[in-house]
Amino acid sequence: MVRILLVDDHPLVRSGLRAEIEACHGMQVVAEAGTAAEALERLADERPAVAVIDVQLGDGCGIDLGRCIAAQGPCAVVLLTAFDWDVYLVKAWEAGAAAFIAKSADIEALVEAIRRAAGGGRAFTEAQRARIVAWQRDVTARLALLSDREYAVLRLLAEGATNREIAAELGLAVKTVEAHVHGVLRKLRQPSRRAVQIWAQQYRITAYERPDTQRSRPSE
Repeated sequence: MVRILLVDDHPLVRSGLRAEIEACHGMQVVAEAGTAAEALERLADERPAVAVIDVQLGDGCGIDLGRCIAAQGPCAVVLLTAFDWDVYLVKAWEAGAAAFIAKSADIEALVEAIRRAAGGGRAFTEAQRARIVAWQRDVTARLALLSDREYAVLRLLAEGATNREIAAELGLAVKTVEAHVHGVLRKLRQPSRRAVQIWAQQYRITAYERPDTQRSRPSE
C-alpha cells in the first residue's frame, strides 16, 4: 500500500483527488494539507511514501516545499500544476521531484507517477526531458555566464524597470547599473534592452532561481 500526502490549498480539489487516487488499487491517502507549513507537520506525523503537491500554494511555492521534502527523504515528491510552463518543469526537475504532472492529465498518469515515485524512480516523460535539455541549452547555460549582480539586474529588466529604478532597488549608482546592463546584453547576446526584456519574459525568468552547478542533467 502506497501511503500518500496530498497538498493543495483548495479543499474541493483535495477531496476529488483523494477519491480518484484511493479508487486505484494499492493507494492510500494518509494525510491532507492546505499549506506548506501544515504539510511539513503531516509529513512528520504520517511518514508518507509520496507527497503529491500543487505547484502554487497560498503560503508559498509548492516546488520549494517539494525541494525541502525531497532533500530530507525518504518521501518522494510528485508535483501537480495547472500551468505546464517550461520554467516550472525545469524547477521541478532541479528540486528533485519524481514527476511533474499537469492537472489536465488523466488520473492514470498521476497514479503511475505515484507508483514510480514510491519505487524510487522518476516519471518524467521523454517529451518533458527534451524540454528540460532545451531549457538547459538555451537558458541555464546563458544565465550561468552572468554574475550575481547581473542576474539581479536581468530580473528587474524583465519587469520593465528603468536604470534609475534598478539602481534604487539594488542600492547602486546609475552608472554602475548601466555597466551591468551592458554586460547582460553582451553575455546573453541580445541586441537591445527591449530584446533582453522580451527574452526574459518569454522564459519567465522572474519565476526562476539559478541552480548550483551540481544539479544533474535529465539523462542521468
